[in-house]
Amino acid sequence: MKRKLIYALWAVLALVCGQATAARAETKPAATGAAQATAVVTLYGHVTDAASAEALFYSSVALEGEAITNVSNSQGFFSFKIPAGSEGNIVVSHQGYSQMAIPISSFAGHGESNPLEIKLVPISIRLDPAFVRDIDPKVLLEAAYRSVRDNYPQQRRGLTAFYREIGRKGSSKYVFLNEAVIDIDKAPYIGWGSDRMGIYKGRGTCNYDVTDTVVIKLQGGVRSTMDLDIVKYPFVGLPLIEALNSYNFKLTGISSHDGMLFYEVEFEPAEDEKQILYRGKVYIETESLAIGRTEFSMAIDGREQEAAGKFVVKRSAKTRYLAHRADYTVSYRRFEDGWYYDYCRAEFQLSTRRRRSLFKTYFTITEEMAVTGHKTGDFTIEKDNQVKFKDVLSEKVSDFRDDAFWGDYNIIEPDQSIEVIIKKIIRQLGR
Repeated sequence: MKRKLIYALWAVLALVCGQATAARAETKPAATGAAQATAVVTLYGHVTDAASAEALFYSSVALEGEAITNVSNSQGFFSFKIPAGSEGNIVVSHQGYSQMAIPISSFAGHGESNPLEIKLVPISIRLDPAFVRDIDPKVLLEAAYRSVRDNYPQQRRGLTAFYREIGRKGSSKYVFLNEAVIDIDKAPYIGWGSDRMGIYKGRGTCNYDVTDTVVIKLQGGVRSTMDLDIVKYPFVGLPLIEALNSYNFKLTGISSHDGMLFYEVEFEPAEDEKQILYRGKVYIETESLAIGRTEFSMAIDGREQEAAGKFVVKRSAKTRYLAHRADYTVSYRRFEDGWYYDYCRAEFQLSTRRRRSLFKTYFTITEEMAVTGHKTGDFTIEKDNQVKFKDVLSEKVSDFRDDAFWGDYNIIEPDQSIEVIIKKIIRQLGR
């Protein structure tokens, strides 16, 4: 039986169909010196709302005064590796909550099975309605983008990041699970320079059943995390001047994050807008006017088949494709004298239904990237090692069994142990 492949590309929203293959290529690590030889210790924590006890997912975790960061997972758990002997505090923050500085010593005696419970207190900020009405959100956004030169790096910057992509069929079956430590040569925010990325080390696996008629792979996932940098590419590539005419904006209040206050600007497509756009919220720091975070979703609203066309560029005439949701989060962090790209998450759900079939097959793709370190000095990624537009991570990584390597790197703590997932998939594959 011939099988069809679906490749998802977040940045340009394209899925490609083709012949299936289970082969995996050898890893080509970027020769950039990303390896960390320093001895580390791992801190375990669980972040929740102090009032409701609900998990605070994607909370920021940072070593105070250092460019070492991570985020909590969708259940509020995190594991955070720091250099052995570090002193000072671990700073934990979440949008709308008071940040907490926790002495490193407080984590002593807490491990993976009993993480330190961290309860953040919500901040209630009263805002004078007259003050809100007096600020034009479009003027505020224009000022924020005019301030990019002052707030974001104007020289190339070397970053280290952890990246993970997961594909699921239905609610539980893992179709693929890939992750990598990546090197980033981040271009300045002013000018036309492009970001360069290289895979330093990766691991991954696929679980393709021979009875599947549709098999899903993520194309360009690593690359797309840079293309979702909404400071450099406003409104997912829509020029700012066009976006100001295509969206309606509303200033809804002020929230707190990392000890700073942010204007909250909601946006949604204008009523007469014909193209499929997005709705969401932009957070703008009140003093510097830096964009610190944005959360947005594709405004599908009954246009599921049309939206799927933005993801599927080659399709079978015998299969109907529907896009059900596409959700994104992008955040930045103030460090030293500026703001830096820090975190990105994207999740997309698609369904397929073959002609004359009564049943749909649902696929969910999640990708997540967190910057975990900043580099100093000269930094380059060789051209042959750069991640390209059409690269598929599962075809570039093959050394996920190298457990010794991964011990020194900060990763995004999975909802389920990454080792457990990989062991299950290996067992399913008979490897």
